[in-house]
Amino acid sequence: MQAAFPGAAFTVEGTPKDLASAEDLARRDKYQFQWWVVSMVDAMPFGGKKKGADGGVDGIIYFKPDGKRTDKALVSVKGGDNVGVQMIRDLHSTMEREKAPIGVFITKALPTSVMEKEAAAVGRFHAEATGRSYPRLQIMTLAELFQGKKPDIPFVDATAAFRKAGREASARQPALL
Repeated sequence: MQAAFPGAAFTVEGTPKDLASAEDLARRDKYQFQWWVVSMVDAMPFGGKKKGADGGVDGIIYFKPDGKRTDKALVSVKGGDNVGVQMIRDLHSTMEREKAPIGVFITKALPTSVMEKEAAAVGRFHAEATGRSYPRLQIMTLAELFQGKKPDIPFVDATAAFRKAGREASARQPALL
């Protein structure tokens, strides 16, 4: 809404305001927690907020690596206390399957050093428009979100998912009555 109405001032009630309330939401409602985290990183919920199997993707961040072409970063959210290197491998596998150059793994628990090494081994993504390279698989914690950290992604396009579909060519409707 902020992208569509930059001057609008509004307050969202019921969303976590601190780490303790976010952790409480993760315990009470896994799906609401995932959707809330996805919104915190300017991503679109994957599958239209439907509950069920999501193939490891909870959200998508659209971006323009060359300033023109739209690409996607996959977001995976884990609200449990136990995370491991297999979750990083799963996200990397999903990135390959979906041909996504960037993946963002957001966790309530602190990542292990093995997870961080595995993410670093995925490599870097070079964006022509910025002349910079970005980690292909980024790990963020819930605490970092509350510190204002965002995924390191070039030219995020928050409006890409809302683009209007082209108008269909149709035959003229006959007169009614």
